[in-house]
Amino acid sequence: MIDTIIFDVGRVLVNWDYESYLKRFAFGPEKTKAIAAATFEGPYWRQFDRGILAPEEIVKGFCSLAPEYTEEIKEVFAHCEETITPLPYAESWVRSLKEKGYRLYILSNYSGDLFERTKEKMPFLPYMDGTLFSYTCHLTKPEPEIYQHLIQKFSLTPDRCVFLDDTKANVEAAEQAGIHGIHFTGYEDGVAQLKKLGVL
Repeated sequence: MIDTIIFDVGRVLVNWDYESYLKRFAFGPEKTKAIAAATFEGPYWRQFDRGILAPEEIVKGFCSLAPEYTEEIKEVFAHCEETITPLPYAESWVRSLKEKGYRLYILSNYSGDLFERTKEKMPFLPYMDGTLFSYTCHLTKPEPEIYQHLIQKFSLTPDRCVFLDDTKANVEAAEQAGIHGIHFTGYEDGVAQLKKLGVL
């Protein structure tokens, strides 16, 4: 029986849309692609999530990958909280699950800097029994250690948990840890998949 639901945040409980954000700068296709590759899609973003480098070091890393666009990258980073927007269903969904007695947790790759800039866009946080953001433990999904850390930190019973994430590799890693997994592709499908596991 499932009694614990674990949520990813980005593209599950909030929208993370760096593509639309970058389009606002009207850099043109080639420059936009290069900046995306150096920032949101590049290796330093994962280090940002890991919480082991200060924001200024992260920006330096971004710029090292596309030095010809240093000023543009700095501008993009300065307002990157605008990549995050609330999703209309998130708070009421989480609240209803809480009211039904489920234990609720977050497991998310998220940097401390971005969390501070966007936490007001997460009205579902007060309903959580616990959160594990990657920057707090210096581990990131889909590394097996982060799932073990979550299980131990909150004394979870893996086969009574279900984890929803928009990235298939992250779901598969949770399943390797004995947690039921749902590859989240949208709210309605997520609810349907939970129902199949007996979560109403």
